[in-house]
Amino acid sequence: MGEFGSEVARLLSERGMSLHQAARLAHYDVSYLSKVVNGHKPGSRELAEALDKVLDAGGKLLALAPPAVHLGTLAPVDGERLAYVTAKPRRVDAAAADALSVMLGAARRLDDQIGSGPMLVPVRAQLVIAEELAAEARGEVRPAVVNVAAQWAQLYGWLSANTSRFSDANGAYDLAIGLATEISDVSMISTALNMKGFVAWLRRKPGAVIGLSRAAQRDGASPGVRALAAQQEARGHAITGDAEMTERMLDEAQRLTLAAAEHPDDEPPWIYFFNPDYFGMQRARAYLYLPGRAAVAAELLTAGLAALPAAVRRSEWVAWYVADLANAYHLLGEHGEAAEAAAEAAEIAEETGSKRLAARAAQLR
Repeated sequence: MGEFGSEVARLLSERGMSLHQAARLAHYDVSYLSKVVNGHKPGSRELAEALDKVLDAGGKLLALAPPAVHLGTLAPVDGERLAYVTAKPRRVDAAAADALSVMLGAARRLDDQIGSGPMLVPVRAQLVIAEELAAEARGEVRPAVVNVAAQWAQLYGWLSANTSRFSDANGAYDLAIGLATEISDVSMISTALNMKGFVAWLRRKPGAVIGLSRAAQRDGASPGVRALAAQQEARGHAITGDAEMTERMLDEAQRLTLAAAEHPDDEPPWIYFFNPDYFGMQRARAYLYLPGRAAVAAELLTAGLAALPAAVRRSEWVAWYVADLANAYHLLGEHGEAAEAAAEAAEIAEETGSKRLAARAAQLR
């Protein structure tokens, strides 16, 4: 075990955190992180930065790391490996899968930092590589390559949906479903179905929101994935004015959220953002469609936003909940507070270049 891996292992033990939890919070594949901790792979500067935040290490890990690796580039060995296997895809190996996984974690972190728009082109480029490798991978390495390709497709689907490219989003989710079906990854299948429901919500089609979200709540998916689907189904019912079904599905989502919190290591890495505070904001979003629930929605949103880590507080996806808070204040007639929240959402929209968010913030001012 190298010095970097030893320090990570020491900090994990000191913080009482499992390797699975650290990998999920840092947006890295757990098998890759395990290899780093055990000295089978070197630690990168990007990994060190992510783990420094997760483990509150005060820069100790960063001091032990090599130079940075940025999205669009790979460490020389990884870059050479991906170039080689892309040219000769039948020679796909575990190193190529690891390289794609490392890039995936970097892409997720950048989406949190700079928003979805700037990420579309580089993520699409990586998805093309992942698709090519998955098409040719064979033998023992194939499931790992197909798994990471499905995750790239899911990420590209999110970026496309968040930038109103709905056809591209649904196409990416269909690809993710196909790849995940091959390796029987029920959580990814459910996630992609649920995200197609999210696209339906953006397109104001509540029937499809309810149907797709319900389809995503399938046996075999993790509790966190099913909780996300249940709360989205609740929102669909709220849009149609069915308060009873809204509450029933929100209660089911809460039950699943608590189950997920009991076994966080069982949750897939792509729902790293999900926790009880996030669920509270999702409940608030449903309540905004129901009469007389704006005050509770404002309380839930305020608490959820306050609980978010500083590292993501200015993220584009967080700003949508700030916009929801502005909406709640408007419904309550508290226009000064509404204007303040809308202004914050507008600032983040400008920082991240989100036209959709900017338009929503302008509506709420």
